[in-house]
Amino acid sequence: MNSTERRNSIIKMLTESSNPISGLYLANELNVSRQIIVGDVALLRASGVDIIATPKGYILNKQNSTEAYLIKTIACKHSRDVIEDELNTIVDEGSTVVNVIVEHPVYGQLTGDLHLSSRRDVAEFLNKMHSDAVNPLSQLTDGIHLHTIKCKDEKEYNNVLKVLRDKNYLL
Repeated sequence: MNSTERRNSIIKMLTESSNPISGLYLANELNVSRQIIVGDVALLRASGVDIIATPKGYILNKQNSTEAYLIKTIACKHSRDVIEDELNTIVDEGSTVVNVIVEHPVYGQLTGDLHLSSRRDVAEFLNKMHSDAVNPLSQLTDGIHLHTIKCKDEKEYNNVLKVLRDKNYLL
């Protein structure tokens, strides 16, 4: 298989999957190294394919398929020790945490794609953060951050806001 065929296979696999696909899985399926996959994804992105790297793997940005959902951005501020509760609060209300955004004084807006929609997703994300010994983006901004969330409807969104407000997690 040549590089063009491999990249087409990556697109096909991502298109057909409803879940993120890890670089290691793609590498094993296509009989190449993970580094080759990283390069292929970079080249696909450069050619206009909207691939998102999440903590669980690669996904295609299917922004057009979210038309049935309400996409909102919320501003939060809290300490590091309540990140798990904040994220679980959002997913417990039925919403998906699409990303986290901070405003860095040098780099400007920094966005981390999350795509967390269950407590299991939250636990896996936090386990990865702890095992890799990395700080959350909100540490750069004294706990101030934004989340883009995907909600089923306005009622679900308002429920998320109410619970987060009750817990003093909203800015």
